Amino acid sequence: MRLIYLSSVVILFIFTTAFQSDKIDNIAGFIKQGNTPEIVKLCASTVEMTVMGQEDTYSKRQVEEALNSFFSKNKPQHIQLLHKVNSNQKFLFGVVILKSTGGTYRIAYTLNETEGAMKIIELRIEAEKAK
Repeated sequence: MRLIYLSSVVILFIFTTAFQSDKIDNIAGFIKQGNTPEIVKLCASTVEMTVMGQEDTYSKRQVEEALNSFFSKNKPQHIQLLHKVNSNQKFLFGVVILKSTGGTYRIAYTLNETEGAMKIIELRIEAEKAK
């Protein structure tokens, strides 16, 4: 009986970790597509957002407007998932490098358990500094 219980716990942990990792990858995919509506669906009711150095607290509608404006000037061409933190079930973090028609950008996003689900609570879009 203990073996069955232990096996169930291990399987649940693996499944949960894989699911959380998928959220980070899914958002990276939406960024690659410039898919603002799907990104906004994953946002909390308010998001700490920084776009090119301008930082503020945005509503979902404002996030949508800012992302539409950004993607209209910067059509995605290539994306690289640079960093992923998914070791805590209630906190996820991802960083991507986006190469677009308007330049290269570093986009970081933080998800936290909010409103009963994992939601984007912070989004940062910055010009990538040359190495």
